[in-house]
Amino acid sequence: MAEEGGGRRILWVECDGEKRKNLGFVLKLAGYRVTPVRTSYEALDWVVKRQGTPERFFALVLGSLTCAPGGSWLVGQLNRSGAALPILLVSEADPCAVEMAGPIIACRPEEVTRHLELLADNE
Repeated sequence: MAEEGGGRRILWVECDGEKRKNLGFVLKLAGYRVTPVRTSYEALDWVVKRQGTPERFFALVLGSLTCAPGGSWLVGQLNRSGAALPILLVSEADPCAVEMAGPIIACRPEEVTRHLELLADNE
């Protein structure tokens, strides 16, 4: 359910505290309601609990998870749980070089809000 004037819920997963804070701030400035989490376990818990509710997430933004389990594990668990939501993988490296299973949009940090806007337009 899209909300008037933006305010879509974004789950932002990033182990690095500084990156989590910085991109979270940018997403909030762009009008999103951001839930920042540190681990894949936390992210899975948040998504599963909100699945099928009006408070469900519009998208999951996945940072460069350096702590275990990583992004591939999270995507696999989300697929098994039946949680269908767009996933943006934020990578400072060449996004085309990133390989993960599932419907993932790989982008650089400066492209995240543009990709979220495109997803919202296609809703």
